Amino acid sequence: MRPRKYPLEPLAKLRARKVEGAVQGLAQAVAQREQAEQARLLREQARAAQEARAARVVEEERGSLERGELHAADLARAHAWQLRSDAESAALSSEVDRARAAETDALKGEGAARTQVAERRAEADVVDKDRARWTAEGRKRQEAKEEEAMAEAFRPRR
Repeated sequence: MRPRKYPLEPLAKLRARKVEGAVQGLAQAVAQREQAEQARLLREQARAAQEARAARVVEEERGSLERGELHAADLARAHAWQLRSDAESAALSSEVDRARAAETDALKGEGAARTQVAERRAEADVVDKDRARWTAEGRKRQEAKEEEAMAEAFRPRR
């Protein structure tokens, strides 16, 4: 006699495929978060570099002004340069803010993907536990049949 087939096997396979899909989704979410983090770091480095360059130029101009090397026209150009530098700094700051927001969104997406993986694994575990229970019950029934057959075989005849 051929062993009975687990009746929920198609469901078990479906749940296993859903777990695999959720794990792949998590891998993609992690990659997106890492990319967003890298983008944020690059933008922060660009902003810091621009601020350092601006600070050096301001310090050089201040030194020239103190030494009397600058004229009124130079001061006007310095003011225009400072306005442009401030605008660049504001633009870089807004890029950093957008990168932070993208990183936060990617982090939320990663969290949602982790939750989905946990949910899919829990669903698959339910079927696995049911299969284990079903298999154990089948084994007990088979053992009971064998014991009954053995008892019947060794029962004294009258």
